[in-house]
Amino acid sequence: MRDWTKTFAEDLWLKPDDVGAEEAAFILRALHLRAGQAVLDAPCGAGRIAIHVARHGCAVTGTDLRRSFTNRALARFRHEKRPGRFFAQDLRQMDFHNDFHGAYSWLGSFGYFSDAENLDVMRRYARALRKGGRLLIDQINRESMLRHFAPSRRNGNVTTRARWDAGPQRANSDWVVERNGKREHNRMSIRLYTPAQMRRLFQQAGLVVEAMYGSRNGEPYKRSSKRLIVVGRK
Repeated sequence: MRDWTKTFAEDLWLKPDDVGAEEAAFILRALHLRAGQAVLDAPCGAGRIAIHVARHGCAVTGTDLRRSFTNRALARFRHEKRPGRFFAQDLRQMDFHNDFHGAYSWLGSFGYFSDAENLDVMRRYARALRKGGRLLIDQINRESMLRHFAPSRRNGNVTTRARWDAGPQRANSDWVVERNGKREHNRMSIRLYTPAQMRRLFQQAGLVVEAMYGSRNGEPYKRSSKRLIVVGRK
């Protein structure tokens, strides 16, 4: 699955463009962001969260592996006449320094790479922050996922077949899409961290964990939570 991030079907990546206001409101609260402050959205997708952050008055910079996504985000910002910078780049290529009051990785977009590369990405987020700035990482809560593990799910024309690899602690899945009489296979692999492991990652990047949430409504993290959302401060 080495290059799965480059081959995964675009229409499986993104939520609809018309949702995101509530998620953005939570991110803004969790990061203690105010109008006029600079924010990094990485990866940003097509900007569905970023546009709401910009409407709050923040200066948004977004990065994503796919230029088609960053182009859509930029077009959306230009349509609303809002300032925004967007770069098509791998998370492992981010090279910002003390630029942002806040940064976030949303919707399970952290953990794509090896453990060493994931730590490097975490350190790149940390370098991007100003002193006192905050980073938010959102992942599936692996304990809850494993308790309710379903090796196969079907939603419309998409069947997801999943496998937990306990050695490298990764969730591997094959998204089988049926369309036009054919089957398309889209394989994904992501490293899922425990709260203790995530706290250690933040510490190794020079960040102090301030909060752990279990949902996008801001509920405190519990072992039964569906999400693990961690906020750390530089």
